[in-house]
Amino acid sequence: MDIPIAGKLDQLRDAQRTGFLDPAWEPVDVLALINQIAMTWAGQPEIAAAAADQAVAPSIAARRAALVAAVERMFPRPD
Repeated sequence: MDIPIAGKLDQLRDAQRTGFLDPAWEPVDVLALINQIAMTWAGQPEIAAAAADQAVAPSIAARRAALVAAVERMFPRPD
C-alpha cells in the first residue's frame, strides 16, 4: 500500500510525539533523506552492480539492512 506524502509526514510527526524520533528534525527533511538513500539502488544501477559483484554480502536483504542501519544512526531515538 502506497502512503501519500502527507501520511508519511504525519507518521514521522507521530514518531516525534511518542519519542521514537528526535523532534529537532523537520519531518520533510527526514523523509527526503531516507528516500534518497533508499533510491540509490534504483537510481544508480552501477552501484547495485558493484554491490552484487564486490560486496561481502551482495543480497538485496543485505542492502536493506545497510539502509536500516544508516537511518538508525542518522536518526537515533532521543534519550
